[in-house]
Amino acid sequence: MVDVRSLSAFVLLAFAFFLSFSVSAEGFGNSTTNITTNITNGSEPEIYDKCKEERFTRYPCSSTIIGNILLIVFYGALLMVAAKLISDGAELLLDLGLPPGIIGGIVLPLLGAVPDSAIIIVSGLKPDAQQQLSVGMGTLAGSTIMLLTIAWGGSLFLGRCDLDESGEAIEETGEGINCRKQGVSLLDSVQKSAIIMLLTSLLYLVVQSADWHWGPKKNPEHGDKTQPEYVKNSALATLILCAISFVAYLVFLLYDNKTAELRALKHQQEEIRRRVIHRFYGIANRNIFGGPRDATDGDAGESEDPEAQKQAAIGLQKKYFKTWQVGKDIKPKEPSEKDPIINKEAENELEEAAEQEENKVLTAVKCSFMLAGGVAMVTIFSDPMCDVLSGITDPANAKSGGSYIAISPFYVSFVVTPICSNASELVSSLLFAAKKKKENVSMTFSQLYGAATMNNTLCLGIFCALVYFKNLEWYYSAEVTVILLVEWFVFIMGYPLTYKLWKLVPVAFCYIFSIILVAILESSAIGWK
Repeated sequence: MVDVRSLSAFVLLAFAFFLSFSVSAEGFGNSTTNITTNITNGSEPEIYDKCKEERFTRYPCSSTIIGNILLIVFYGALLMVAAKLISDGAELLLDLGLPPGIIGGIVLPLLGAVPDSAIIIVSGLKPDAQQQLSVGMGTLAGSTIMLLTIAWGGSLFLGRCDLDESGEAIEETGEGINCRKQGVSLLDSVQKSAIIMLLTSLLYLVVQSADWHWGPKKNPEHGDKTQPEYVKNSALATLILCAISFVAYLVFLLYDNKTAELRALKHQQEEIRRRVIHRFYGIANRNIFGGPRDATDGDAGESEDPEAQKQAAIGLQKKYFKTWQVGKDIKPKEPSEKDPIINKEAENELEEAAEQEENKVLTAVKCSFMLAGGVAMVTIFSDPMCDVLSGITDPANAKSGGSYIAISPFYVSFVVTPICSNASELVSSLLFAAKKKKENVSMTFSQLYGAATMNNTLCLGIFCALVYFKNLEWYYSAEVTVILLVEWFVFIMGYPLTYKLWKLVPVAFCYIFSIILVAILESSAIGWK
């Protein structure tokens, strides 16, 4: 697991460095664009600098491709840390004795949608909201499609097992690769999650059908009339339907909490495993290195070589961690006196370590700080992240001697922001699927469909609210078309309760296909908005 403290320290130091560099560059006159002169005095006119005012704010700014890429990396790392803090803090709620149906079914999915929601909100609150909203749409589309293609395919590959004659997966098998004789078998709850994802995807059609009726190729920037009022009214209708669907989905999760219980069980298993391994290693280390020596031992007064102790400790960790992994499903047996390390005292200590609960007050404080810190970081750094994502494609950079990538900000945010906001959840889901158990794999796919449902309700509702209340235009025919095609295709592939390995290829290819299709639809040959 990634050390959050080390990663956050690194990105904060890097952020401070670039901030000081940005400000000092202005102070020493190193800005290539901060040239203020007067033509009547024989000087050159002032050159436009889009970063001139931003250099004295708390966020650095760049007018070059390389500078913006570096800023994307550092802001992205900060958002990854924030998402990790929110995810870990939310799971700590399970240690407080709260109902797993509420925590796993409502709180965890809701907090998981915070990073994407924050980026969408920030993109629509800026002065140039109509242009910046492309970043929000890229976040919405990229997050949904990445989870339903890359994460979906990765979970299928890592969780694959051999299929028996009836087509049912045999748990903890699956050596090698066989596209037709390997796959995963899922619980009925996964099928329900896929159906809900499909139904909520229809919400896009409310506002998009109005835009299609007006014309997917019409755009005021091309000399067409302003978008008619019924498109904005459709956005309001979509907002209301999204709010109703969102509440209904949370109620469904509360009462049909099979996935929530599996998620709580996963957390409990990982916590017990961590404690037992930590305690087990401590006992073994104390018995071997710190225990009393035989008085007749000629080396009793001599200390072990530190390097030898270190290597032995590493060996113990590997040995007993592997033993836990291999034997975690073996029926327990009573320890005997012949066991080299486990004796009665060790047995009692292990039972105490496995059953002991952490202090709930400290856990609550830790959980609160992690959630508050994660939400605060997302709130603070979503703003500059949106600026950088749009800045790297801003043609105005060329006016100040800088450089830019001649593409829409949609494509950059489509790839970058989902990685930042969903990285920890993606890795966790893949590792859980790799255990090759029906319950584990089922929970992984339920989470993926659930995340898409949250995007179809909460995130889409926020997007439509910005369009309606900020009086913005809805110009996303190509993007919505791609989202719907991917969700419907994944539903068709994922409706059966057994996924064969060959399905990985077409589903994973949808990620690249979606980017290509958006580019084709928005090209001059077709001309969609």
